[in-house]
Amino acid sequence: MAHGVMQYLVDKYECQNVFCKIDSCGMYGEAEGTQTHQRTILEIQNQLNYQFTKPSRNWSAKDYDEYDLILAMDKSNYFAILKQLGKQKISDDAQKVKLFRDFDPQGKGNVMNPYGGEQIKYTQVFQIIERTCKNIIQNHVQIQDK
Repeated sequence: MAHGVMQYLVDKYECQNVFCKIDSCGMYGEAEGTQTHQRTILEIQNQLNYQFTKPSRNWSAKDYDEYDLILAMDKSNYFAILKQLGKQKISDDAQKVKLFRDFDPQGKGNVMNPYGGEQIKYTQVFQIIERTCKNIIQNHVQIQDK
């Protein structure tokens, strides 16, 4: 969901020159190539009137070299990424791996996993993701709400 929301906002605010490559991946469970969960597609469509779907892919340690910022949705994924990188602690100035909600203006924490839950959980997760993505963009470029 975060990938779709971020891509929508980057397109909306025309800041592709700053956020030129957005991607998402999973840490566990999903087979490569699995399509976006139907309830995620519906939530993005209902909230943003935006069509988004993307085949899944799994995290790879080479992603660390490819991306400037890697955002884990929860602490479990955060520590799994660091473990795969073989780094228990990365210096603050070089750290590219962060928790997604470190950028949430309403507070830090984990993003709950809505899968298998009621639709209201998808809406709650969407709200967290949207405000956090907007904050990430606003921290990197001057935008005016459109």
